[in-house]
Amino acid sequence: MKKDLIIFDCDGTLVNSEMLYNTITSELLTEMGFSEYTPLRCVELFGGQSWSTIKTILEDKHGAAIPRDLVDRYIQIASVRMDKDLIAADGAEDVICTLKDSHSICVASNGERGNVLKSLNMTGLMPYFHEDHVFTKIQVPRPKPAPDLFLFTAEQMGFEPEQCLIIEDSPTGVRAAVAAGITVIGYTGCAHDRAVQADMLDNAGANIITDNLIHILQHV
Repeated sequence: MKKDLIIFDCDGTLVNSEMLYNTITSELLTEMGFSEYTPLRCVELFGGQSWSTIKTILEDKHGAAIPRDLVDRYIQIASVRMDKDLIAADGAEDVICTLKDSHSICVASNGERGNVLKSLNMTGLMPYFHEDHVFTKIQVPRPKPAPDLFLFTAEQMGFEPEQCLIIEDSPTGVRAAVAAGITVIGYTGCAHDRAVQADMLDNAGANIITDNLIHILQHV
């Protein structure tokens, strides 16, 4: 499996942040009276989704409008907690250091652009990426699970889909990769329950599943 461009998701892949962000989501929804959305339930239902998509899912399910300021509050709270609770995924820096001289590397995330850049900076990973090689949902018409972001990323980086490999932790991201026709490795190392996450990624269509980022090097 010779690939020239390695596309990393950010949250839950390079940065161990999925539980942090879904805990914030749970707290905000509990305030609204939706106590069934525990942090683990939010990970299961919303992992890898943009907050605009989560808002639509909730409104469709519950038939009630979700205030726009809830999204703004989420962004503000996440920005504050990132300062003390954010860490890089195990092995992320080692893998990036190994790949950067032999492959093109970039990030493609469904996250809010400011939070993605801050996540990479806070965890010491940003110096390995040019800022214009960090792609986010704001740059395309549709976020993951649509293929738009990955196809846009490949095009901007100068590669065809078959030359790319995507590293993703969420079923949403895996489905986007499959829709884009790009090989995808499902990563479970940041998951609360790795076995459950592995099943979800397998069902979404991941070509390979690993719980250790170092194992990616065997497939590039």
